[in-house]
Amino acid sequence: MSIMPKPQKELTPLESTALKWMNFAFDLVVILLALLTMVYVLYTIYELTNIMLHGFDVEEALHQFLLVIILLELFELLTLYIKEHHVSMRRVAELGVVAIVRKLVITVDYKTLGWDILIGMAALIFVLGWIYVQERRRISEEEKFIVEHELDR
Repeated sequence: MSIMPKPQKELTPLESTALKWMNFAFDLVVILLALLTMVYVLYTIYELTNIMLHGFDVEEALHQFLLVIILLELFELLTLYIKEHHVSMRRVAELGVVAIVRKLVITVDYKTLGWDILIGMAALIFVLGWIYVQERRRISEEEKFIVEHELDR
């Protein structure tokens, strides 16, 4: 017994036009978000420079530096979506891990955080790490299959 592919419904001209306009609007929003992200990266780099020139505060400099890394990863995700209309879960997991690590590194006083928040952050890091490992394993299996069967992407 084979699985029959689901028949594709033909779109009416109105549905097709509406879908094109919605895709265009979504792409426009993603492009605007990418531009705003780059503007904020430049502003954050400016703030980081001011911190380094006027009274160097290690904690604030580290905070700004990690924020720049997160924003650049976000910009990369947005540009990847604009190009391919697809974003890898591995990249989203990477971004999540960096954001959580930033939160943990910057939070100086762990006594103000409750045990439930710390356990929640640990669970979140575990889940994001698990997703990252699973995605890497899946990608390496796909590449191995392509090489073994001499397929061209």
